[in-house]
Amino acid sequence: MKFGRLEERALSEVTWELPEDPPATRALLNKLPQRIQAPHIFIGCSVWTDRGFVGKVYPRGTPAKDFLRVYCRQFNTVELNTTFYSIPSVAKVKKWKEAATPGFQFCPKVPQSISHSKDVDKQLRLLDIFIGAVLHFEEALGITFMQLPPYFQPSSMEALQKLLMHIPQGFPMAVELRHPVWFSDQVARREVFSFLHERDMLAVITDVAGRRDVLHQTLTTHCAFVRFTGNNLHVTDYTRIDAWVKKLYLWLEQGLSTIYFLLHEPEKALCVDLAAYMIRQLNKLENLQLSLPSLVAQQAVLVYDE
Repeated sequence: MKFGRLEERALSEVTWELPEDPPATRALLNKLPQRIQAPHIFIGCSVWTDRGFVGKVYPRGTPAKDFLRVYCRQFNTVELNTTFYSIPSVAKVKKWKEAATPGFQFCPKVPQSISHSKDVDKQLRLLDIFIGAVLHFEEALGITFMQLPPYFQPSSMEALQKLLMHIPQGFPMAVELRHPVWFSDQVARREVFSFLHERDMLAVITDVAGRRDVLHQTLTTHCAFVRFTGNNLHVTDYTRIDAWVKKLYLWLEQGLSTIYFLLHEPEKALCVDLAAYMIRQLNKLENLQLSLPSLVAQQAVLVYDE
């Protein structure tokens, strides 16, 4: 994810603190029942196909055809970026699902042929085909998300509403906004987040070095969906994760039921290290007993153990 990425020399100039929760988030949390006993927490990477995973969390010699099956035994979710480039076939979706372990969640990305169209509100047929395909994930379908391009402005709000209103009620959908005016214009900000809340859809929270405005901290449902971009395990990656662990703990204490936290690193295999660190920190603070990805040296052979 190159959006908002900075060179390492510029990282020291970034204000990294997480913003305070906005009024809309505080209001939503105040209405939730206090503290559910077993929150659902999904932490994963943006890919499973990177060969840097081999020898790290995939046993050496793991064939590419087994990457997903082994990944699903190490993590409980993945950001499915491949769907951004084309609508998957039903057969492909079923094949992915068959490789998953019980409880695993795929988070498919809406194809760019829809989200990046100049006439986004006219892509209803493609949207139907896409939704029809990913519904074959069945219980393995997590949150589907639509990443709007940086040039998609609040002036296109009506088109966005038309597209989102076409989505069947109850289909798990999140929207990632990128144009700065969505966050600088308080009217536009209030309108879009209120609309998502009314439709029971999520606002993606993006944590990236070069665009701190997209770290808006607005929850529109009982679920948080965070996309975090690190800087190849720069020391600030860890301090930022520490801040998120504390924030998520507070949200859980206030009744948040579900968290998706998807990690990106320029060197993709480093997501494993950061995910493991985050899970350890959550387990310390929250005593959640989340499963840790294990390094190859700690693993039994996973590929042929069934």
